[in-house]
Amino acid sequence: DSLDVLGVVKARQSVTLSAATTQLVSRVLFTPGQRVAKNQILVELKTLEQDAGLAQAKARAIVAERGYQRWKTLADQGYASKAAVEQYEAVWLAAKADVDAAQARLGDRLIRAPFAGVVGLSDIAPGAVVNPGAAIVTLDDDSVLRVDFQIPDRFIASVHEGQEIEASVDAYPGLTIRGRITHLDTRIDERTRALTARSEFPGADRRVKPGMMVRIAIAQGEHTGLSVPETAVAVQGDG
Repeated sequence: DSLDVLGVVKARQSVTLSAATTQLVSRVLFTPGQRVAKNQILVELKTLEQDAGLAQAKARAIVAERGYQRWKTLADQGYASKAAVEQYEAVWLAAKADVDAAQARLGDRLIRAPFAGVVGLSDIAPGAVVNPGAAIVTLDDDSVLRVDFQIPDRFIASVHEGQEIEASVDAYPGLTIRGRITHLDTRIDERTRALTARSEFPGADRRVKPGMMVRIAIAQGEHTGLSVPETAVAVQGDG
């Protein structure tokens, strides 16, 4: 006996990448459907202004450090006050912070993959203008597939974390994927009187894609009984 429910496939991790600033696209370093590694650069934005800002910040930091070192040497020899040295040290530390900020702004011009996965379709091209929050490309980690489904409260006694389940997809008759329940929600939905369960399946079969509807079969135990073919039963009167 099995409990049959419906669920929707999700990737282990999914994200729609976007830019943190408005800028022109300089280079696109991926192709749709490509598998990418974690931290791999996917899109480069123009960085002329940021490169110049970083160079200026580094130059100011060098001057500030030299000034601090000179005054520190004078203070060590007794020719400068401690307050003056601390003032120049503060200027140097502020200049170093400006370098870090300039490097961070430069890093915002590189769109990287936050995790390994496969990129989807995209219309982005060099010369296009991207805005903060605008979708650039999707990224899915399909090494493991997740499926969330609802279990009526009257059946929750027969399910538990770690329980093995089977999934089938209407698009591929005969295909059965085995997985297990990884998590059960902490509360029952008052509107549906159902508990949400999350299962995971290996993503080795690339035919199953995030967003597909699947049928989940949860084993409810087995029983043995006598059975015969229907054609072997003859009905006569009430017998």
